[in-house]
Amino acid sequence: MVLFPAFTAIDVFGPLNALNLLSIQHNMTLAMVSHDMKPISIDRTIIDGVGYGNLASSASPFFTEYVLPSHTFDNATDFDVIMVPGGGGTRNLTATQPAVDWLSTQLGDSGEEGWPSYVMTICTGTALLSRTLKIGGKNATTNKAAFNWVKTQQGAQDVNWIPRARWVVDGKLWTSSGVSAGTDMTLGWIEHVHGRNESERVRLLMEWNALDQEDDPFADYYDL
Repeated sequence: MVLFPAFTAIDVFGPLNALNLLSIQHNMTLAMVSHDMKPISIDRTIIDGVGYGNLASSASPFFTEYVLPSHTFDNATDFDVIMVPGGGGTRNLTATQPAVDWLSTQLGDSGEEGWPSYVMTICTGTALLSRTLKIGGKNATTNKAAFNWVKTQQGAQDVNWIPRARWVVDGKLWTSSGVSAGTDMTLGWIEHVHGRNESERVRLLMEWNALDQEDDPFADYYDL
């Protein structure tokens, strides 16, 4: 899981809840990867102990949360699965550039054959992947509230954006819509890898009412 300042909580912890439950019966390892080992702020940019929403003032400047990374981009090993969350922090192009550079290295220069087995994005995390210039020609989706902003990012003009989809699968690339859609996508990935019975076991343990891949009420809400 790639981390950067002001990622959205459920983008990370929804999918990880599903994977935590999966890991009880399947041998897995987890790495929380960032540019250094400092605590990473959630949903806010923290400056001198004060939280800002998208770098603007907040009604609750001291409602702050952090998560600790386990690896840095410099010492992380090769992975089978890379997950990239979204959130307000994706709009800070400077703060997220180390993540974009690392993702670009992980995807390599030999096309999808050189990618990890799965590259997955949640919400506006697709914007970071677009900025690597490595997903041109691919089908992808993203947060419907931020759909038009993501399409303005570097490399986005070469992506085939799917406006009506809870999540999209194109080869090794899995991209999901906004926030909670990442958990739906993760449950879909569990079904893809381990079968329907296993994904249902995890879903029921989570008490999660999942949406299917083509269920996208938010596309209508945002007139996409």
